[in-house]
Amino acid sequence: MSTLLKLIKGSFLAIIATAVIVVALNWQSVNRLYSVVTLFDETRVVDNFSNMKEIFFNKKIVTQGQPSLFNTRPTSLPESFNYRNNVTNTEAFLARRATTALLVLKDDQITYEKYFLGTQRDDKRISWSMAKSFVSILFGMQVDAGNIDIEQTVGAYLPELAKSGYGNVKVKHVLQMSSGVKWNEDYLDFYSDINKMGRVLAIGGSLDQMTSELVNESTPGNAFHYVSMDTHVISMILRRVTNKSLVELIQQNLWNTIGMESDAYWLTDSHGAEFALGGLNVTTRDYARFGQLLLNNGEFNGKQIVSAQWIKAATTPQAEYLKPQADKLGYGYQIWLPPAAQQGEFFCVGVYGQYIYVNQQHNVVIVKNSADLGFLDALNSKHETIAFFREIVASLP
Repeated sequence: MSTLLKLIKGSFLAIIATAVIVVALNWQSVNRLYSVVTLFDETRVVDNFSNMKEIFFNKKIVTQGQPSLFNTRPTSLPESFNYRNNVTNTEAFLARRATTALLVLKDDQITYEKYFLGTQRDDKRISWSMAKSFVSILFGMQVDAGNIDIEQTVGAYLPELAKSGYGNVKVKHVLQMSSGVKWNEDYLDFYSDINKMGRVLAIGGSLDQMTSELVNESTPGNAFHYVSMDTHVISMILRRVTNKSLVELIQQNLWNTIGMESDAYWLTDSHGAEFALGGLNVTTRDYARFGQLLLNNGEFNGKQIVSAQWIKAATTPQAEYLKPQADKLGYGYQIWLPPAAQQGEFFCVGVYGQYIYVNQQHNVVIVKNSADLGFLDALNSKHETIAFFREIVASLP
């Protein structure tokens, strides 16, 4: 063999060996990236949404004490409901929306509970943006305690964001998704900010650092613009004023206090910062217990966990541009209001069909989990699902 061929062969083997070593050293990152790329594959999405801890960094939330127990009073669902002047069959709707769980509480009794597509009652189901509402309640506790003034700017609490798009934005406007920060939430755009954030979670990086790089686009407090990273800013303030992680706060203030029955976990970045805007993984029944806390204006078993004033503020549009309209959802502090909302009617929502719906007038909480890859279709899945929930409320005795 000529000297040249030996050199070529040696170089090739060295490249292969180096590649093997690099892949071996970074196998977890490679595996996470592959899992993220295939997260929404039609054949895997249902299982993935119940097993996110196998894919991402995470921290455990441990159940403690005796769980609050539910009585049951089985009631059938309505066979159909009206939406856009059409009669929609309930079973067909649940199947089309890839429903994985549905639980209905009326007067603190379970009237309906069923799990679909091979999932089980004890599955820890990904919250996606329902986590934002949990963060709002944890935040309200610190406002109640006098540790946070929502009229202050973000920069007053987080000097490291002073030169970012958030520096001069009032905390209130961040809570209301009207920060004016430039952000692309398009899940179908590979280069969007929301998908860039997903890659940070998958291969490693800092969500805090990513937040500090965002810039201003418009005047804060003038218009609703859904910026998921606004919730991360809220979580950064929480961590700063309490010197605790979100997992420590939710463990102390919710899992230890309102009778949660199962462990849960919160996805994090590679630095251990919680994925505040969408990373909770909780059983359907424990989502319902959180809904009960909202239903009861922050009270559980005679103890005020978060003030009724905060629940009221968080579920009330504080500006004209935040009010619901006939074809538009309203917004409070990280909690949504349906079109033509009744007093005390609001909901938490996550992408791909996650819902905690609360109707205080009728004493109803409805939880729906899904793996709905068609949630962006022309039927407008949020509006259709609210119509379904309202039909359930109307059908209950």
